[in-house]
Amino acid sequence: MTTSTNTDLSCDVFISGGGPVGLMLAIGLSDLGKKVILAERFAPKVNQVESVQNSFDGRVLALSKGSQDFLLNIGVWQELQKFTTAIEHIHVSQKGFMGITTLHADEVDVDALGFSVQSSDLGHVLWDLANKAENIKFLCPAVLESFTETDESLFIQVAVNSDEGQVTQNIHAQLIVGADGTQSKVREILELPIEEKSYDSFGVLAQIETEQHPHGWAYERFTKDGPVALLPMHGHNHKAVLVCSAEEVESIKALNDAEYIELFSSKMGERLGRFTKVSPRIVYPLKETYAPQMTKGRAVLMGNASHTQHPVAAQGLNLGIRDIEEFLSDVSEFSDLGYQAWLNEYAQRREPDHQKVMGLTDSLIQIFQHQSPVVGHLRGIGLMAMQAMPGVKRRFSKFAMRGNRA
Repeated sequence: MTTSTNTDLSCDVFISGGGPVGLMLAIGLSDLGKKVILAERFAPKVNQVESVQNSFDGRVLALSKGSQDFLLNIGVWQELQKFTTAIEHIHVSQKGFMGITTLHADEVDVDALGFSVQSSDLGHVLWDLANKAENIKFLCPAVLESFTETDESLFIQVAVNSDEGQVTQNIHAQLIVGADGTQSKVREILELPIEEKSYDSFGVLAQIETEQHPHGWAYERFTKDGPVALLPMHGHNHKAVLVCSAEEVESIKALNDAEYIELFSSKMGERLGRFTKVSPRIVYPLKETYAPQMTKGRAVLMGNASHTQHPVAAQGLNLGIRDIEEFLSDVSEFSDLGYQAWLNEYAQRREPDHQKVMGLTDSLIQIFQHQSPVVGHLRGIGLMAMQAMPGVKRRFSKFAMRGNRA
């Protein structure tokens, strides 16, 4: 049975979604003195954040150098750093054709090009910091039901579950943020369009162990079936990514550990000696989604609610973090965070970064999965040319680290 609460709540910003983007935004807003209410469907449990239902599952994420700088500014990196592994070098190649490119942190005068972190570790740190923040109130487990807009505020209704049953909580806010993922309820209520492109392929994620220590090296190799990648983690462990076609996915799911290691090795090559151990695999479909309009009235979409990308360039979460960073840069200038002109200007500023990243990831897939041998040799020439031109490599590395803020 659903009942209504007697007391309405009020805040500056209501956030739907307690994944990494929602929590980082809440922490940043709280630091600026803004009152935040955040609703999340799945309540985290101690040592169980990696529940497959939760945003913080068993995946390993890549954080760019720019994301590290932002997390340092909002007080997250200080707690997260011990769980991260620096990516100091990146080796890019293609199977069956010549040509490699290597990127190095010292070429762009930074200590690391990026960092790998387990999603569950990121979740523990963010939930802990958000729970300690003075200006954040959680409704969890809870689901956004509806919201309506007036000239000066929003009236929001949230279904909150408790031991006594489900109650509807009424909330008054200046602004609502949809940080609630690809299937965003906020976007659905706003009736904003979403563009989708399926790659007819799947990402297979695992942790894999090698004989040799990676010493900060990450590897990405393009094959005719899709890219494979290794990101360094603690010790001899790596995040292993394998992209496969929809026709192959069921047979790959059925492989035992030894068979999967053999398959991965045949695609990646033994870059760091033999692969010795692999974890259970996580498999998910790959697609690109984009909401051409990210603001409407007193609402804004951020992170996967606004855009998702193919993981080939490891830009998904980093693009969402730049959404937050740009938003927070102007917050202190406005007493009403639902001010329409400001939200529209914010969306216009973010669009070039969104378009460049999505264009980059899509182009990489189209170019490197082209089956023609002629195109394969041209790709190799391109990789060698990039390797021979330090200025080009610097520009590419800076864009990967900071997007339009390079």
